[in-house]
Amino acid sequence: MKFTFSKSERLTHIKIIDSLFEKDSRVVEERFVYPFRVLYIRENTFEPGLEQPQILISVPKRRFNKAVDRNTLKRRIREAYRLNKPHFQVEGKAKLPDVLAFVYIGSTIEPSDKIHKKMAAILDKFTQANEAAS
Repeated sequence: MKFTFSKSERLTHIKIIDSLFEKDSRVVEERFVYPFRVLYIRENTFEPGLEQPQILISVPKRRFNKAVDRNTLKRRIREAYRLNKPHFQVEGKAKLPDVLAFVYIGSTIEPSDKIHKKMAAILDKFTQANEAAS
């Protein structure tokens, strides 16, 4: 079990990012788990066959004007994902979506332990939903 977050796991493909945030898209699904809005695509048609999900983390400038605050939140979210993802990528668990975007919708900077708990809840919901559908 590796607790890494490599460059291949970062979402950088512009077309995929545009399709994630496109209005009324049929392939994009979303979930709300405060303080996150999670947008995801189950099957990536642009780059099929990826081993690990690619993620994007977004913290709006409108709510957090200071770059220091935005970077702190992004760092905490990335760390929470990095530490929680190996628990949901083991054999027997359902597969996570190919593309994930975590948009922070909270109005205050949440402590790290709360972000870790919510990230675990989000990933757990994905694996439960996949197991129920199978």
